[in-house]
Formats: sequence, C-alpha cells, structure tokens
Amino acid sequence: MRLAAILILFSWADAAAQPRSPGNWKRLSSKDGHFPAPNAGTQQTSATVFDIDRDGVNDFVITERTAAPAVVWYRRGKDGWTRYVIEAGALRPEAGATFGDVDGDGDLDFVAGGDGSSNQVWWWENPCPNFDPATPWKRRLIKNSGRNKHHDLMFVDADGDGRDELVFWSQGDQRLLLARIPADPRATEPWPLSVIYRYSGDSEPLQRGQPAGFRRTNEHEGLAKIDIDGDGKLDIVGGGRWFKHEKGGEFLVNIIDANYAFTRAAAGDLIRGGRPEVVLVVGDGTGPLMLYEWVKGAWRPKTLIENIDNGHSLEILDFNGDGNLDIFCAEMRLNGGNPKARSYILLGDGRGGFEVTVATEGYGMHEAKLADLDGNGTLDILAKPYNWDTPRLDIWLNLPGAR
Repeated sequence: MRLAAILILFSWADAAAQPRSPGNWKRLSSKDGHFPAPNAGTQQTSATVFDIDRDGVNDFVITERTAAPAVVWYRRGKDGWTRYVIEAGALRPEAGATFGDVDGDGDLDFVAGGDGSSNQVWWWENPCPNFDPATPWKRRLIKNSGRNKHHDLMFVDADGDGRDELVFWSQGDQRLLLARIPADPRATEPWPLSVIYRYSGDSEPLQRGQPAGFRRTNEHEGLAKIDIDGDGKLDIVGGGRWFKHEKGGEFLVNIIDANYAFTRAAAGDLIRGGRPEVVLVVGDGTGPLMLYEWVKGAWRPKTLIENIDNGHSLEILDFNGDGNLDIFCAEMRLNGGNPKARSYILLGDGRGGFEVTVATEGYGMHEAKLADLDGNGTLDILAKPYNWDTPRLDIWLNLPGAR
C-alpha cells in the first residue's frame, strides 16, 4: 500500500510538472488522408499563410525543393482544403518566403528566393479570381545575379515613402538587400537592387548555443519589422541587429546581439510601454530562446527557454486574446532526431512574465505558423516538417472551448 501511494504521488508530481496545453486541438494530417501532401519530395522549405482568393479566410503556400510541383497552395472550402499548383515544375526555393501585392491589382502575390544552388529570387502573379487546381501561376524574376541563397524575405515600407519594398538576405553575397517594386513589375525583370547592409565572412563573435554545422562564418538570417525607436517608421530586425533608415538608400546598423546572428527573429511589445522587445532563437542548431529588452541604450538579454532544438518557427502574437502578446516557438525533428520535439506557446502577462505551455510534442515543425485557418476566430497551427517523415502536412485546429 505504501509503495502504491508513493507511485501515485510521483505520478501526480510528474503530471503537475508538465506544462499545460494552451488550446483545444484537433489534428488533421496528410498522413491520415485529410488533404493531399504538397508533392512527393523530401525537403519542404517554406510555409506562408495569406488570403489568396480574397474570401476572408486564410489560405497557405508550401514550397519543396526536391520534386515537382515545387510550389502549391491550399484553398479552404466548406469541406476542407484543396491543393492548387503555383509552380508545376521543379525549382529550388529556400525557406522564408513572403507575399505582397506586387502588381497593385488588389490581390496578394507570392515571393520566394532560391536556395544555396540558385542566385534567383522570383514572384508569382496571383491569377485571382481565375483559379484552376492544375494551372500554374506566371513566374517572373526579381533577382538573377550575384551569389546563391536567399533565406528570409519580407515586404516592408523600409524608407517611409508609403510604398512597400522587398527586403531580403542574400547569404552568398553576405548582404541584406532592398528591391523596389518597379512601376510595371510584369514587364520588368529583374528588379533594381540596393544594399542595406554588408557583413564579413572572415570572423565573428562566439555564437550562443551550437549553430548548425553547415552555417558559414558570421552568416546572418531572420527578418521582422517593427518601429523600434518610435519615430513612426518601420525598422528592420534581423541577424541580431536592427536597421534604421536614415535618408535615401542609407541605413544605420544597430546591434542587439552580435552573438546570435544566425537566428529566427520576431519583435513586439511584450513588456508594455517603452520600446518593443525582440525575440531570437536558433533556427538551425541548438540554443536558447532569448528575449531582449531595450533599457537606457542597452539590449538586456533574458533566457526564456534554455535549450531549443532547431527552433525554425517563431512568431509573436496574442494567442489567447487577453490583450498581451505571446510567443510561439516550435522545434524540428531534423533527419528523424529529437523525438520529443515540442511546439511552445509562451503566454505573456504584458510585464515580461510568461507561462510556458506546450501545444504539441513529438511532431517536427519547420516554418510552422499560428493563424486562423478555418475562419472560426481562433488561432490554429499550420505545421510542416523540413525532412522528417516527408512528404507531410499537419494542421491543428483550435476548437472553441475552455483553455
């Protein structure tokens, strides 16, 4: 009897020590036939969520670089999701794709950069409302020069002129580039480019954690946009730095953490009042989930989770609707490892405190996104792995109910 009581006590203590789940989840998966897999390939590189058909409900795009079709999108209907082709052939898109209204026709177009084998960046023209599942979109060139690899792109009004520009890392060129949308983007290939920032590949400060072995010396990644200094203009966050537009094509480089340059980046007002905070996590490798608070000219680091294994998913948003921003971070199961991979939602209190909750465990996620995918007003999880159990796509619907 005493042994049984001890076992019950330890079981209760173990359960109490486990972080709670923050949602009421229902998992759907291509593995269970709920929707088709993106293609037959084994390296799924990006996931991008936006309303493609302008029906008010989010759709999403998945890219893959080892088979055709290289780019597909999933359209939400009353009975689930239907897969449509964007790029019918094989292509080598990298992670960190984005979207924006490139041609000014009111619908959102898709943009992706080539990986380490390509020096190109492309945009695909959204044919809305003329969609056909088997008809690809028109692809055009943005960049067709320089060196290879373009991990992370975003649209942002970087110079405060009221028009969005495309900002992206060109890792082979060791540069952060800006591309202005031409007056007639359908007839202009490639686009004019300018340099925001250039970094050296000769040396670097000792980096936090253990970055991936394929990373080059001082390689930079990660992009986010927010008004850091409160001047009313959006700034660029990435590579452990933030970039302030000065005049013309000039940007001022400000260091947040030079020891954490090869990271995913997010920013938001996690501690209410003052400047927004920045969150960084290693996307490829192992390392901490870090929060940085600006205090009297210094970025004070705070470790939120000590060890994240390939945390290639990072977002800041209000998950539970309490008015305080929360953090979403998910781990990979790279090459089948990390069997207890977790996706975390850190529920913020607006004062810098967080309740660490675990949404999923055992599923590898790469570029996972929190978004309302079924139009019911709650945030769901769009999850794809990079190369674990591929081809594969999972969706966790967040059903209404107590959390």
